[in-house]
Amino acid sequence: MPPIETSRSGRLHYRPLERVFLAIMLVIAIAVAAWGAWIERRPQTTAPLLRGPAGSLVPIAAPVVTEFDQDSQAPHQIQSSTSWLLPPYYQWEANGSAGAKLGFVRVHGGLLTVGVRSATPDFRGYFLTTRDPFPAGWYAHTWAVSPPAVTSGVGELVFAVQTATTDQTGLINYVFVSLVTTRVRGHLRSTWEIGYAYGYEKDAHSVILKKIPESAVQPENGMYHLVIWTDGSTAYRAWINGEEVFASSALHMQIAPPFDAYLEVQEKNTPYAVQYRRFAAVQAGGVLLRGLPARAEVLWKGHTYRPKGGDVVLPVSAQAGEASGHLSIVMDGKETGGDVTLWAGQELTYES
Repeated sequence: MPPIETSRSGRLHYRPLERVFLAIMLVIAIAVAAWGAWIERRPQTTAPLLRGPAGSLVPIAAPVVTEFDQDSQAPHQIQSSTSWLLPPYYQWEANGSAGAKLGFVRVHGGLLTVGVRSATPDFRGYFLTTRDPFPAGWYAHTWAVSPPAVTSGVGELVFAVQTATTDQTGLINYVFVSLVTTRVRGHLRSTWEIGYAYGYEKDAHSVILKKIPESAVQPENGMYHLVIWTDGSTAYRAWINGEEVFASSALHMQIAPPFDAYLEVQEKNTPYAVQYRRFAAVQAGGVLLRGLPARAEVLWKGHTYRPKGGDVVLPVSAQAGEASGHLSIVMDGKETGGDVTLWAGQELTYES
């Protein structure tokens, strides 16, 4: 069972001497934070997804996807917080009960590693969490590497979706999918656990809704694709590698939206680290193409679509998250086309 991560809020109380130390560090930290904020807010130029003789398709807004494809730089503490920024991933922050001395996050070779350096007698964790909350009813995705074995103790890979209001309320209500790896009488055992947690930081509880042997779901190319969907109130669904492993609409969770996602590790009596390849938060409803002329045709995966009121909706499953293929616009004998990757909930606009 994943322990309650008491540092999930990212903001803990300080002792007097710690405040003195932080006051000295704030001069550097505020400059780093300001630079990160400027990076986040500066105007973005959106390049066309497709451009050609029949016009262009331009993303109205980029999908909420983080590819861990750039090596990270040295982490920097956020002003007035125990959380850390991990440049260039300014939309995320790191924290956890292991603390920055034992816990670590880094991106290298296309993978995010989240770990705890040394074994602790009690459960300790560390995580990277989004700083850009998403609404209830969105599908949260992560692609996680099949985690390592343990020689002793317990190691956990945890993907969680939690209320983003923890800093204001103290509640750490969240749903989770975790892979718990341990040794029982010398034999390695790994179990998927699906559940939710509720309560205040210092008095919280978790509920296991379902357990599944790891052997029941095989990794694909060494990866597990984990998907969480919840309304935060009564409904919760989870998928592993496209297989729905839990679904209920009769829970009592009280997880107030909007939500943050957590890519997390937990350990007890063993140093442990897990890895993630990417994260996405997407809407249901396919991919919307706007502003198409009535005479246009859109070709996608062997089907032809004609605009209705200037719009075409391409079917892209929110559970899959993405779809790759050849997309074309045909108009007046001219064609604009190319191989693309589309994300569920994405919107594109046509420009002649």
